[in-house]
Amino acid sequence: MVIACCAETDGHVMRCGEKCYPIDVAIAIDHMTLAATALGLGTCWIGAFDAPAARRILGIPAAVPVVELLALGYPADAPPAGKDRHPLEKIVRRERW
Repeated sequence: MVIACCAETDGHVMRCGEKCYPIDVAIAIDHMTLAATALGLGTCWIGAFDAPAARRILGIPAAVPVVELLALGYPADAPPAGKDRHPLEKIVRRERW
């Protein structure tokens, strides 16, 4: 399945200058991916899509931004046993950059 992740927004902007709705939708998507993983499902964020076509196909009003699409389903392959990760010392900055 593919979930169209949209936002009804009042255009609120945070003090840092960023619009709220893309961040709020990203947080919601992240929570969906975590819940899906816990259920044995696979997910994939899709940011490269034709928003006007998605809007037209799904009947989404022009005033509602389509922020991302989220593919959700059972993976064909087993998940990898583990991932090679950088040690925290290489990617975390403490107190200063």
